[in-house]
Amino acid sequence: MSSVSPASVSDESGASPSRKDHILAAARICFSRSGFHRASMSEICAEAKMSPGALYRYYPSKDAIIEAIAEEERVAAGACLARLEGPGSIADRITDAAIAYLASACDPATGNLIVEICSESLRNTAVGERFRLIEDEAHGRIRRAVEEAQARGEIAGDLDLDLALTLLLGIGDGLVMRLRLEPARPVETLRPYLHRMIASLLGAQPA
Repeated sequence: MSSVSPASVSDESGASPSRKDHILAAARICFSRSGFHRASMSEICAEAKMSPGALYRYYPSKDAIIEAIAEEERVAAGACLARLEGPGSIADRITDAAIAYLASACDPATGNLIVEICSESLRNTAVGERFRLIEDEAHGRIRRAVEEAQARGEIAGDLDLDLALTLLLGIGDGLVMRLRLEPARPVETLRPYLHRMIASLLGAQPA
């Protein structure tokens, strides 16, 4: 069984993953700065320091780049939400997932992309629909984790799950915006207070 580095592996299109990653990183900066609709392929080429011909070998259109970024976001969201299946109370696990998500949203160069994604999800566009699917998947996984905790008697039996989820997700969305306005705020400092809010909202029972 041979062993090769990821950078040397090509996908079905023959493109080097490291080269494609470089393009997507440049596109994230452009979309964060200009938005999905205003950013142009020429802007992405300039940011990636590539000629249009070279870039089009990897991604034939801006839509293809957005689709690739959406898939990256889906995978990243899944990695954050995997913390819901780890050890600890439901409040511990939701807090861990939230902190991981917020940390990913705080990149100085591309942090505005999360805000752009949230904004685009409100629009009736193909881009908005793609990101709404990721939102729906996240909503479903959080709901299942809370339902299981409720069935175990870990949280209040009379909890209105729909309302609780609206508030939980609203707290997360609000913190994304707040951390863009307060970029010097270390995300980890939020943990004890965020945990307290989540435990109180869910009516979590003392361990």
